[in-house]
Amino acid sequence: MPKLDYFLVADSVSTDRERNTVSLFHILEEWPARLPLVIPQLVAVSSWTIPPEDMGRDFQVTLNIRLPGDQEAPDFQIFPVNFTADRPRHRAYHFVKGLRVEHAGDMVFEILINGRLAASQVVWVRASEESESG
Repeated sequence: MPKLDYFLVADSVSTDRERNTVSLFHILEEWPARLPLVIPQLVAVSSWTIPPEDMGRDFQVTLNIRLPGDQEAPDFQIFPVNFTADRPRHRAYHFVKGLRVEHAGDMVFEILINGRLAASQVVWVRASEESESG
């Protein structure tokens, strides 16, 4: 099974194809906001090391988002990315647009490979003073 090297959620990403490097911009940890909030875009990036015995096998990397409070999960809660292991390392990019958040609290991003949880990242959505009073 591929080994997860890292998993991060950020505002945006840039990949230098010539050098095969990744730059993540504004890694998300906390989001102070007037609620309800619509996050215009974000990206979840995971990097995997593929062991020799898994070369040529197919894998599915999935992003699952759990929103704070009793908010219903969005229709696009699960974002699968399929790949065939054809090199020792692989990156998966999950782009999300227009994510609506109605309550303050923990927004949990989970990364799964072939249905098995590999890691999670929590982004704390904090209501701004304007939200709390209005």
